[in-house]
Amino acid sequence: MPAKMSPVEAFLSDFHDARPGLTSKAFGELPVTFRERELRSSYEILAAVVPYSKANIEVLDLACGDGYLLSLLASRSQPSLVLSGIDMSFSELAVARRQLGDRVVLQQSKAQYLAFSNDHFDYVLCHLALMLMDDAEQVVREIRRVLKTGATLAAIVGAPPPQSPALSAYLEAVSRHPRQAHLSEVRFGDRRFRDRKGISEVFSAAFQQLSVEDIHIAQRLTPEALWRWFLDMYDLYLLSEAVRHKVELDFFSAVSSQCGPDGKLEYLTTLRFISATAA
Repeated sequence: MPAKMSPVEAFLSDFHDARPGLTSKAFGELPVTFRERELRSSYEILAAVVPYSKANIEVLDLACGDGYLLSLLASRSQPSLVLSGIDMSFSELAVARRQLGDRVVLQQSKAQYLAFSNDHFDYVLCHLALMLMDDAEQVVREIRRVLKTGATLAAIVGAPPPQSPALSAYLEAVSRHPRQAHLSEVRFGDRRFRDRKGISEVFSAAFQQLSVEDIHIAQRLTPEALWRWFLDMYDLYLLSEAVRHKVELDFFSAVSSQCGPDGKLEYLTTLRFISATAA
């Protein structure tokens, strides 16, 4: 992996080195609604893209984290499935190696510089990382380079969440405070991933048969549980620990009167499933 990292890459790498497994903890057992069906998690959507087959199938998990998605695939009785994963975080990869052993090839790498040959993979998968990456065009070029012609990219990305009083209270509390000075230059990814038109623009040069579908997540949480959910989000860690405590107090003050009779708040999340064929 190239030694030099951008501000956002350094932040993400440090964040995940300190908290390996955080993404799978948040989303690995979080039920979702996709194509009007209830599924156990968003990871299952990506795992289902890879067919059960006796043929050799090469799969790359881009930003594989602690290997949760790779573990779902590795648990199949499918010896012809060849699995690889890359991530920037040393700690995430260390967890993945402990869990997966030599069943999977793991590399510390950036998506902009993939150490694989041309036309190598049948599937490239990515769970909640593409929309965070620098230089989306370079990432897409690299994905296309390592995919065989006619092969599949499947990714889940974040999407603007539905508005709710609880979310508004959180965002307002965060917006009152400046970032830590050394994190002032952190900018997460390419804003084009926020809407379908932008996603089409990112992929149109190298992919065809692009599909973008919504994934819905509905939770009812106590204010304390919802705050714990927010504590797993990147934006809070752009603030100092003292400021995070102020945001927490502001949040609880704002939502104290918003709970339903069950003492809980509704919190909705939207993700997007992207699939495309290498042109």
